[in-house]
Amino acid sequence: MKVYIASPLFNEAEKRENERIDEVLIKAGYETFLPQRDGFLYSELVEQIKKSDCKNEEAEIIAINLISHLDIYQVCKGCKATVLNLNGRVPDEGGVSEGALCFRSEIPLVIYKEDSRTLIGGKDNPLVVGLTRFIIANEIGDIPNKLKIAINQKESDYSIIMGVAEKLFGDYNPKSRNLDNIIQLGMKHFIQ
Repeated sequence: MKVYIASPLFNEAEKRENERIDEVLIKAGYETFLPQRDGFLYSELVEQIKKSDCKNEEAEIIAINLISHLDIYQVCKGCKATVLNLNGRVPDEGGVSEGALCFRSEIPLVIYKEDSRTLIGGKDNPLVVGLTRFIIANEIGDIPNKLKIAINQKESDYSIIMGVAEKLFGDYNPKSRNLDNIIQLGMKHFIQ
């Protein structure tokens, strides 16, 4: 099974961490798509495209599109699961987009985060970590186990979350909402 590694890759420390994630997945028997190794480097791609008599602006447009289409294809079709690395003070926006693509495409997604820096009082943005129903690998070595769980789910995170959301908010009216009822339903679904 091929796994996409969604992660920042803008400095040597981030690249090394990506390589560690890659190594753990390969050791666990997965094939991987690691963008820093298997994708395109923007600056190199622009220079290569310019050799085809493209102006710089045209080369940049082509490069951005090629990178975008390759990554979207790999996330949604080429790979069967994704590991999203959220380490860092602010999550990488490309990685978050790739995680959202997985969620909506109903492809197994595992979030990895061992970095304690967060935006919301020790918690990461619920719209990001909620993509996996708040199941997070806090150590690189835990990624294969969490991935196995995500892959073996009978129902996708998207289907599960949408089912609960429908029960909670299917007839939600913000003008006449009954907050007590919503809290009671939330307690029933989220505290067990």
